[in-house]
Parts: sequence; C-alpha cells; structure tokens
Amino acid sequence: MKNKTISLYLLLILSLFSLFSCTKTNDVDVLKQRIDGLIEVIEKRDEKGIRDYLSNDFSASNKLNKPQFFLFIRYHFKNNKSVLVTVLDKEITLNDKYADVTANVLLLGTNEWLPERGQIYKVASRWKKVSGDWVMSRLRWEKE
Repeated sequence: MKNKTISLYLLLILSLFSLFSCTKTNDVDVLKQRIDGLIEVIEKRDEKGIRDYLSNDFSASNKLNKPQFFLFIRYHFKNNKSVLVTVLDKEITLNDKYADVTANVLLLGTNEWLPERGQIYKVASRWKKVSGDWVMSRLRWEKE
C-alpha cells in the first residue's frame, strides 16, 4: 500500500512540474509569435498594427512616450518606402509578471530596390500580459 501511495505522489508531483513547464514554454512560444507579428506589421509600415502590440503605458528610448514614439515612426516611414527588420539573435527571459527580450536587430531602409541605409542595434524590450495578450511596455535601443 505504501508503494502505491508513494508512486501516486511522485506521479502527481511530476504532473504538476510538467504543467508549470508547459505554461512557461507556451508563453515563450506565444511571445515569439507576437514578436514575429510585430516585425511583420513594421515591415508593412502599418501604424495601427504596431499600436496593437504596445501597452497604454509604453515608453521608448530617450524617454519617448507613445505619441512621441509614433511621430518618430512616421518620420522614418516617410523617409523609407520600405523598412526591413532582421533579428540576428533573440533571448527571452520570462518572469512571473513580465518578459524581457533582448536581441541584435538589423534595420534596413530603402526607397528603391536596394537598401540605402542600415544599422545594427542592440534592442531590449519588456513585454507584459494584458487581457491575455503579450504587449510591449518598454523599448530601448542603442547602436551596436
């Protein structure tokens, strides 16, 4: 009887560990998909689409608030017919209430067929869940 009880407890503990690890893995996968979706709307130059990925309290480098950040984006969209984003590496650190994402990102801007401008940036962002969706609440970048 003791062996069955011990086996049952072990099975229960392993099941709980499995549930917790699946939740974290699932959150990381969902966050990766959200980041890929954000890259897609940036490359489409879709301001409204970008807004869907940012929290209400979003802030960016140089202490830009959300409206100021969109003025910054409009300026770059106006000066580049197309914008290409390539994430060279990405690291996601998941915490209880938020996730930190760091990456090296290559941004290219072009008005013709070939990119005219390009720069690699070291990017750090913080994401949080709002109503079940991951949204970016903070974005920092510096030239690499």
